[in-house]
Amino acid sequence: MANRKNAMLTSEDRRWLTGEKTYDGKHAKQQRYQRRKDIRERIYNSILDFTVLLEHLDEDERGKIFEGTSGNGRVWELEDEQLREGIANGLAFLLTSVDVTALLRGTDGEQEPTVAEQVLFDALYRAGRKNGVLVEDMDVRLKTKRVSIPELLSDLEAGNEISSEGLRLLIESDIADKTVVQECIREVVFGRAPLAEEHDEEGVDHTEGEE
Repeated sequence: MANRKNAMLTSEDRRWLTGEKTYDGKHAKQQRYQRRKDIRERIYNSILDFTVLLEHLDEDERGKIFEGTSGNGRVWELEDEQLREGIANGLAFLLTSVDVTALLRGTDGEQEPTVAEQVLFDALYRAGRKNGVLVEDMDVRLKTKRVSIPELLSDLEAGNEISSEGLRLLIESDIADKTVVQECIREVVFGRAPLAEEHDEEGVDHTEGEE
């Protein structure tokens, strides 16, 4: 586990959350309680600090972290893959924390925006205000469906069509065997058996050099 200085979580927090560290013995219950409490407080206080960062951190300093964009904001110049992933996961964490599933499920014709939509609008409004743009309205359109990893894997093994997002979900899943997924994808794309099997089927003479 990486030792990152000045981070929201301490090294011990990360080790405990990922299961690398456990608490046993007489005081284990109290230690776990205190660890959870410390993590909650660090998250809470770090989120409050975003107000200070948004209003007062120099644009040049932000640029040193996130780098810039090109192509009218459509190409991100950031090469740090860990930071890219962290940004996406940070947004996902915040949205999950305000019940984004209500938005993902759809509102069944309800006119009242979900909490996640309200948070998104407020964020875009404040980002717009910071950049001299007035955000007056927002329309969120999502194409979603309920899926399960076993169902996706069954479809893949059967050769059924799966969206690129579905394939990504399988590859990133901790449930599905990545080797099985990759082999199924290869067979679907190329329509043939693994290379090792192909070599055996081609009738390679394994007795070469024998008398």
